[in-house]
Amino acid sequence: MSSLTPKENEVLLTLFKDFSKNYNANSLSKQVDITPRGALKVLKNLHQRGLLVSQQFGKAVFYKVNLEDYYSFRTIETLLISEAREKASRWLSEFKELYKEVEIAIIFGSIIKEPRQANDIDILLVFAPSQMKAVKYFISEKNKILLKPIHPIMQSSTDIKKNLKKKDPVILNALRRGYVLHGYDKLIGVVKNVTSF
Repeated sequence: MSSLTPKENEVLLTLFKDFSKNYNANSLSKQVDITPRGALKVLKNLHQRGLLVSQQFGKAVFYKVNLEDYYSFRTIETLLISEAREKASRWLSEFKELYKEVEIAIIFGSIIKEPRQANDIDILLVFAPSQMKAVKYFISEKNKILLKPIHPIMQSSTDIKKNLKKKDPVILNALRRGYVLHGYDKLIGVVKNVTSF
């Protein structure tokens, strides 16, 4: 299978990270800054290659990432890893000791958009309740050396599934606008279980 174009990658990442919305060519074109015709071409190409599934509502066709497909799943995983390495490399290394305690870590908020103006470091952490003590210890130690305090949103696996299903705005925003630092496959698995037309 030939490799994807940068725009196709952007479309896949947008559809995955904003899974709670239904996108057609028109609505997607505004998100990824291309014409509706260009968006339709990209969507049809990705659909043809099995990376997307579609559903028709009236005259519009809506698309979602085909997370049942192994290739699609791994493509999204690779895109999330690339995005974190490219846009959040500092945070990837800053929190690396935490990854053995948590299942998923997503950094989001003003710290990644406007770091100088940010008041704190927003991070969504998903972990087993048994790891609570270790996670809190890590955060308190980091807060002694970081210039801005860590503001964690702590979730269990059950919490994250429930909150994504009920479309909790804070959790959806973290996924939509943040960078996944750890637990790519686990996050994709959670989204796979809560996404549908």
